[in-house]
Amino acid sequence: MINSNKILFNPKWLVVLLAIATVSCSPAGEQPIRVLLITGGGWHDYEAQEQMLTEAINERVGEGIEWTIVHEGDGEPDYHVSILKEENWAEGFDVVIHNTGFGRVTDSDFVAHFVEHHKGTPAVLIHAAVHSYRFAEPADPWFEFMGLRSMAHESQREFELENVAPDHPIMNGFPERWMTPVDEIYIVEQLWGDITPLARAYGPETEKYHPVSWTHEFHGTRVFATSLGHNNDVFEEPVFLDKVANGLLWAVGRL
Repeated sequence: MINSNKILFNPKWLVVLLAIATVSCSPAGEQPIRVLLITGGGWHDYEAQEQMLTEAINERVGEGIEWTIVHEGDGEPDYHVSILKEENWAEGFDVVIHNTGFGRVTDSDFVAHFVEHHKGTPAVLIHAAVHSYRFAEPADPWFEFMGLRSMAHESQREFELENVAPDHPIMNGFPERWMTPVDEIYIVEQLWGDITPLARAYGPETEKYHPVSWTHEFHGTRVFATSLGHNNDVFEEPVFLDKVANGLLWAVGRL
């Protein structure tokens, strides 16, 4: 059973709204996975994606999920999410999902602060979260956290994904090749860490292969990322949703 309501943040979080949904379906002795979903920003339909993403993960994760959802800044790509300004903001969560479009944030101190306090709490990054914060000067903390630097994408089109890590548990059930709905290939300019590519796509504009899904460990903190997710059609694809759910379970060590 899902109980959903709207409550006010602590006033020190600038009195914004927090939606909490709790799924009480954990087996005896299993603690629910405490997930913080941060979403909002520009260029994407985050209201619809929030519902599709949470429902899909609930369906796929049998241990149970306890959701805390911070949805702020729709239509404001330079918005600073309130919870990320706090000290130790990630404490109490098992994993943080970032599905955001804050690609015009330029405050490097803000970025460095929330990345520092992300250490120890795993992350799942979806689509424009990879491009969020890239214009902070310097954006090194965010690139180091993700394991790579990407500043732009190719034109929207359908493209073929190649499974390059079929033995990785996240890719369990993922086909050898998969044609995506219309989406964007993010151009990877530089690796900032020892990432493990999971799937890649060939970009005809750059004439190069680019990782589309990967894992990374940041100071011992597990990060799963996928650059897919621009259009809502992708969030209706079981192949995509299975991979995100697996990525979440891998990040918290339950896969």
